[in-house]
Amino acid sequence: MTGRARVEALVASARQVADGASELGRRARAVLVESTGLSPENVEWSLCAALETSPSGAELAALLASVTPARAAHVILPANVFVAAHRAIALALAASAVVRVRSSRREPHFARLLLEGAPGLFELVDELAPERGDHVFAYGSDTTLAAVHSGLPPGTTLHAHGPGFGIAVVDAPHANEEAARALALDIAAFDQRGCLSPRVAFVLGDRAAAPRFAALLAEALAAHARRVPLGRLDDAERADHARFRDTSIYAGPLLPAGPGLVCVTEGVALIAPAGRNLCVVPAEELAGVLAEVDVSLVTAVGVAGADALARNIARVLPRARLSELGRMQRPAFDGPADRRGAPASV
Repeated sequence: MTGRARVEALVASARQVADGASELGRRARAVLVESTGLSPENVEWSLCAALETSPSGAELAALLASVTPARAAHVILPANVFVAAHRAIALALAASAVVRVRSSRREPHFARLLLEGAPGLFELVDELAPERGDHVFAYGSDTTLAAVHSGLPPGTTLHAHGPGFGIAVVDAPHANEEAARALALDIAAFDQRGCLSPRVAFVLGDRAAAPRFAALLAEALAAHARRVPLGRLDDAERADHARFRDTSIYAGPLLPAGPGLVCVTEGVALIAPAGRNLCVVPAEELAGVLAEVDVSLVTAVGVAGADALARNIARVLPRARLSELGRMQRPAFDGPADRRGAPASV
């Protein structure tokens, strides 16, 4: 099989998993609620809206061009966003006919479901043993990636995808109910655990627009939670939520937003934790946004504004995924979702 044929076979399997009427689709919905902690409604949205089941020919061509051929490809899957396994395995299949995948212990089911839909396309393993000439696609914390790098033999290539987060940039004339509803969707997807999830929003121009937009966003998040409830948070996430609440009280107005919180701050951008929280910050211009965040950690930018604003963001943050609000969690299937890094030879 060619690289394209292998990727297309994986996409066909993903379509089976996304189909709630199929045997794989029914089983996916049963097991993923337990392993991910997401609500059934969030799992359903993820499978139907965020899983890439119909990429265009141009997207497939770009994905294939984003990797180089390898003797074998090895994948260490992420745990925070279960559908991310699809893209990670697709990149490995684009690079090699020999693909070995180590699933996350926290969420081992999705890769297994993809393999059931395309038997023999890749191999699931407990441990990876790459050799010279192999490529390793790894996702995780800085600590995890450092350990992976130190354990690789000379002559291998590491594609490392570490921590990151999304931001939203909204100019004041577009800080309306439509933008708030779209941003609420981006926040609620996967309960805000992914590297594409927005954690802070900047409202440009009229400083009075920021608290108005925060109020609209809090209402939109509460309404969305009635349709797609928040799932299970672990102890660390609950502790992060409590710290965010306690810090936000001193930073500016704090609004309940269904199960989460929206705060408004002046002069400081608090990076909100997972669990459907957000910090809204007024900024005079785009330069003020860049001064408030570590741009090396910005994976995605959601934009509501004129075309000129999007062009300026693309210029100053060329490696960040750029999309309109409401599409941050659904990037084109054209290569790695995280474009910040480059493959590194060991």
